[in-house]
This record gives sequence, C-alpha cells and structure tokens, in this order.
Amino acid sequence: MKSVKEGDVASRKAPKSARNDASEVLNALFGGTPEWDDGVARAVGAFEVAEEVFALRERHGLTQAALAELIGSSQSAIARLENASYAGHSTAVLRRIAAAVGERVSVRFVPA
Repeated sequence: MKSVKEGDVASRKAPKSARNDASEVLNALFGGTPEWDDGVARAVGAFEVAEEVFALRERHGLTQAALAELIGSSQSAIARLENASYAGHSTAVLRRIAAAVGERVSVRFVPA
C-alpha cells in the first residue's frame, strides 16, 4: 500500500463547515492554486454562456431544432452551446443567435 505524504490531496480534510457543499469542499482541497482558480473561472464562464443560450431559446419559445434552423445550423450545435461543459463558444455564433430573435449580445468584465 502506498503511503500518503504530508500535503498530498488524500491527506487533506475539508473543514467541517464545508462538507455539505461540493464547491466549498473542492475549493478547500484544491483552491488557491493558479491552475485550479483558472479552471474554475473557465468552467463558470462556460456554464454562464450555456445558461444564457438556453434561457434565450426558452424565452422565445423555440426548440433547439427551431433555433438551429433560424441561424442555419444544426440541432446538435445548439445542444452543444447549451452544454455547460462546452467551452468553444464564439461571439460570431452568439451574435447570429441573438440577431435571429431580435436581441443582442452584451459582454462585460467583472472583478475576479
């Protein structure tokens, strides 16, 4: 059996107050490193874009297939855009979607 060195992930314990919140547990175990913090920021960004595309489509009463037809794309492409793990969103595609339903894309920068 392999021994666990001091400081290894397996030897760390999340504070008791964080044990019921997965994000707090993960941050307690891995947070504070540039790689982790950058990864979390990318994941949150991808989730927010996916959530916005979904909300826009629902607001306009469209199916994925109907939205895809409006922008000359495929249903699977829309499904991919609505997937929180997809990170390949382009502003060009988001603008096509917005224009198709009479809306516009807004980009903003917020403190990290």
